[in-house]
Amino acid sequence: MRIVRSSPFALGLALAFAVPTSLVLAEREAEASVSIAVGFDTLVKDADAVGVVVAQETKSVWEDGRIVTYTRVKVEQGVAGELGAGSEGWVRTLGGSVGKIGQLVDGEPNLAVGKPSLVFLRKWKQGTTWEVSARSQGQYPVLTDEATKLRKVIRATNVGVLLPPKVTPTVTPAGSVQTQSVSGATTSPPALVSFRLASEVMHDKPLEDVAREIATTWKRLHPAPTK
Repeated sequence: MRIVRSSPFALGLALAFAVPTSLVLAEREAEASVSIAVGFDTLVKDADAVGVVVAQETKSVWEDGRIVTYTRVKVEQGVAGELGAGSEGWVRTLGGSVGKIGQLVDGEPNLAVGKPSLVFLRKWKQGTTWEVSARSQGQYPVLTDEATKLRKVIRATNVGVLLPPKVTPTVTPAGSVQTQSVSGATTSPPALVSFRLASEVMHDKPLEDVAREIATTWKRLHPAPTK
């Protein structure tokens, strides 16, 4: 099998060299993907659902001249959005292997069969097919400490190189200090909201704490429609 490794930006170039071969695979250097580190609020806001899923099976196919892998996952724990425990669906990722051709796309999620992951999912087209929001930055493998039995989430190992984002301070109407307006009404000045990287909020933290933080942030960023 010949495996071509690439970033999403070089995928078209990689396809030109993805030809069948029976030669023994030789390892070669490949540049890691470079992405902007995603903020926690952005990750929560862009997702349609969040939950802990376990991959059951995978299948790779050709789509529009590239290899795409579909992974059937079972929901172990719903965290936010309409993702009930026990439900199943398919998660679409770039890369995989078909016959004697394999493609590795740096920065894509890696959903290993039998391994649980906390994932931020977005609906892809129709039905029960999803994609991971922010690619591998939207996947956090779940590990269990054998001594304490505590489950925690960790940052995915294949996120590549992350560049710091350009942060523009935002404000909310809620403030802790009250001031007097010209009309005599008591008002609160806007409160500065600090920017939090997703990895800073979740990496190496207990799953229970992370799930609670996601649920709280979800309610703020996905308000229920008014009747």
